[in-house]
Formats: sequence, C-alpha cells, structure tokens
Amino acid sequence: MKLLVYFLCFSNIIFSQSICDLKTRFNTYLNFNGSLNQCVSFTENSVVIKSAGKAEYTVYEGEQEILTALLKTKKPSEFILLYHWKKNNRLSKKQIDSLTKTISQVTYLSSTSLQGKRIAIDPGHFAGNITDARVEQKFIDFSPSSSNLLKDTVRFNEGTLTYQTAVILKHKLEEQGAIVMVTRPQQNYTSFQITYDTWFVKRKKIVLVKVNGIDTKRYSVLMKLPKQKLFWEFFRDFELGERARLINDFKPDATVIIHYNVDEKNTDWKNPTTKNYTMTFIGGGMTADNFSKTINKIHFLRLLLSDQLNQSEKLASLTVIQFNKELHIPIAQKTDADYLRDNCLKTPSPGVFCRNLALCRMINSPLVYGEALYQDNIKECNQLCKNDYEINNQKVPKRIHETAMCYYQALLEYFSKP
Repeated sequence: MKLLVYFLCFSNIIFSQSICDLKTRFNTYLNFNGSLNQCVSFTENSVVIKSAGKAEYTVYEGEQEILTALLKTKKPSEFILLYHWKKNNRLSKKQIDSLTKTISQVTYLSSTSLQGKRIAIDPGHFAGNITDARVEQKFIDFSPSSSNLLKDTVRFNEGTLTYQTAVILKHKLEEQGAIVMVTRPQQNYTSFQITYDTWFVKRKKIVLVKVNGIDTKRYSVLMKLPKQKLFWEFFRDFELGERARLINDFKPDATVIIHYNVDEKNTDWKNPTTKNYTMTFIGGGMTADNFSKTINKIHFLRLLLSDQLNQSEKLASLTVIQFNKELHIPIAQKTDADYLRDNCLKTPSPGVFCRNLALCRMINSPLVYGEALYQDNIKECNQLCKNDYEINNQKVPKRIHETAMCYYQALLEYFSKP
C-alpha cells in the first residue's frame, strides 16, 4: 500500500517524461552557456554523463521513474553508492523491483491549501548585531557626512532583516495550518543553533579535526585564523552545508531562502544608490567544473530527472511578481547586473534566473531564493532602519512585513494551482 501511495505522489511528476523532455530541461535550466556539452550527452533512449570523454553513468528510458524517486528520497551520499554500482548498466526489472522496496513512504496530500504543507525557511546570513555583521560583510552603515542624500545615520544588517522576515512568514503560514521549519532558531544564531562566537570558541577545533579533506597543514592554518578570516576560509561554506542538511531532513514541500540585495557597482557600500531591482534565483546554470565532484553529479541528476526546477521556476515567478506589484520595484533584466549577465541563465519567467548557488543546488525541494530589493537604495535604506510596524508584539520595519507578505501570497498561489 505504501508503495502505491508513493508512486501516486510521483505519477503527476514523472509520467510520460521522455528523454526529449529531459533534454529540454537540460538546455533551459542546467547547461550554462554550453559548458556541459562535453559532460552530458543525449541519445534517443538515454542520458549519459561522461568523464574524460567516456561514458561514466547512463540513465535509460524506463529508468527515470525509479531513479527520480531514489534521488528525491535518499541522501546524496547514499545515492553515490548506487551511482558507482550502476554505472552504464541498464537496470533489470528484478533490480527495479528490488530498489522500489527501499523507498520510504511519502505522504501524498491532495489538498491545495497550506494545511499540512511542509515549508522550510532559510533566513540568509546570521548576524544580529553590527559586530557580527562586519564578520560577514553584510551590513549598511551610512552617515550624513558621507552622503548629502541623508539627514540621519542609517545602520542595519542583513542577517537581522532576513530573520525578521522569516519569523513573520512562519507565523502567517502556521496560521493556515502549514508545518514550518526555520534553519536559524533565533536572532544572531547560525544554523548550528549557536552563535558564531560560541562555535569559534567551543566547536572550531572539534569540527576541523573531523571534517574530511583537512590535512595536518590545512588544520594548522585554519586554527590560527581570526574569526573573520576563518569565516571566509571555512565557516561560510561549512554552515551552508548544515542549512541544506536541516532542510533536506525536514523533507519540505517547498523552501524559501530569504535574502536582501545590494547594488554590486556601489563600491564599498559607503553611500546610497538610486538603483533598485527585484529578482529571484533557482537551481541550475551548472558548469563543467562542477562535474569534478561526484556529489555534484548526483545533484545534477536529481535536478535533471525530477520536476523540481520547473516547480521552482513557478514558485520563484509568483514571488518576483509579488515583489514587483506590492513593493513597487522593477523586475531585473539580465543586463541589470554583471552577475546576472555572466553567471546566470535567464528562465522563460521574467526576473527568475538559474544560478548555481550552493543552496540552490543542494536543497531537495522546489525552492525560491529571493532578493526582494536593494538595501543600499536611498529610499529602501531609510525605510529598513525604522521599526515602524508592530506585529506579534515586536517592532519591525514596515518594509520587512511587506516583503514577508509577498512570500506568503506567492506560496498561497503556488499551492492553490498545482
């Protein structure tokens, strides 16, 4: 019975998906400017991952359903074993039946409301004060002496903004019956459920000893680094891995990754800018260097074989439309930022870009990575430093509440139109 429930859950996703469909997904979302042409090839009845010009792993027509189910339910480290076992061999019916028995039960919710939906929220960064924000380099600190556009000092940090947004969104979703997980449990905490200061003092040595790939020389170098340098050399990427782990263990129906943007051309962010754009990111846009690690090939296979990218585009599009309509911010075009032009694939939906960010690649669910506005915009920065809106007995910037409501409305629409 549980297998029947599971495959009912997947039937709308995978049924009738052909190799031609997979190639379309590959070209639309995954193949950054042709970079994967030497790593992946398609025939009439297969998809081949290549290494040094030779076939390393092949997915045959008829295998997509079981492999997609395994990629969505197994940890990447578990699927790696299957990857090396299968290689280019075609699965027999007996092997498919055997693999089917290893799939965990997945509850299929037919309701289109938020009731019972599992939603993960990741508030970007962690700083809850200006000191930690300087470690992350994610803060705004403008003074009237540095700009004739300002009357008062403007000072805030992105980690606080994202956490406030997440808390508001969580409460709204839970009011509608959603089951919500936030990767950072409180202000100024990392996803390890402690502050970075505490991790640096009490956990650093233990972690550096245990992490694979750190030899004695590297360990010695990292142990001597001050907090800010260790953050950039090690902790930032290590903590992103923990966020992805928490989210994937939660098994969400959708994931919201909350960030606030800045104008990349605003040198050192010492003065406000007049620019302001809204945009969202999803997974994809992978390059050949990603294929140097088997784990990234596993992420690639999941994004290729499942419909997560299509569903992510849908959620991200609904989100950016809300940003544009409710926050009155223009939707970014590919030419509006160098990173959009040089590092992203434009999807068919305006303002939605495939960007090969770690979380976009590692999270096993439809997702939206939101960049609602430019914090350093002259109008936005003045609004973001005011606690002029009260919700849940707390004062927050009204702009934060408006942004949270954009995510909320997008999720409502996403789940109401399967």
